[in-house]
Amino acid sequence: MNKHFGVFLCMIVIMIGGCGHIEGYIDIVKYKGVSKEYLGNLEAWSRSQTVYSEFETMVYIKATYRGDEFNKAYLMEYARIYHLQDSERKKREEVQTSFSSDFAEFFFYAYTPEKDANDFEKERSIWTVFLIDERGNRVNPVELRKIEKVSPLVTEFYPYVNQYYGMCYTLKFPLVKLEEPRTGSAGEKRYRLIFTSVIGKVELEWKI
Repeated sequence: MNKHFGVFLCMIVIMIGGCGHIEGYIDIVKYKGVSKEYLGNLEAWSRSQTVYSEFETMVYIKATYRGDEFNKAYLMEYARIYHLQDSERKKREEVQTSFSSDFAEFFFYAYTPEKDANDFEKERSIWTVFLIDERGNRVNPVELRKIEKVSPLVTEFYPYVNQYYGMCYTLKFPLVKLEEPRTGSAGEKRYRLIFTSVIGKVELEWKI
């Protein structure tokens, strides 16, 4: 009986020691995710709105304006996670700066109860999407593209995306029409992004 108890006691000691080793290993390799600094920038440049009808959600949209400040934060976070060398980071930054000088870009996530209504990218979509600048001019997009494959990169950098319920898109507008300062407010820009259809209207605003 004592012999059996001794064997049992040894097994318990080994199991405790092994669990401690496993917990320590898990703690070492645990992925921390994107930083709080990046998430702060993401929220600062994101807007959202939900349209209800008799307590039922008709459409929910959350969009991020990918301007210079946000793009800089995104690139810094990407470089941190992927351990980019300075030369590679600078090369990406140059490409990004060149692109952002031509377009105003938005990333947006949309949820609709009826999947057929989540058709923003289609030529005959039920949705009309456009931008209103600070002078009240309407600017139509030059590109509205659905992200077909929502990779972990997308869901990590845009954690508000839920690929099992909604869809996400990229949206680009010509920048040349958006850079005229509003009278009396030189240097200030205001973008109003409009999504409108028979099921509702979403209006998101950024002051820059």
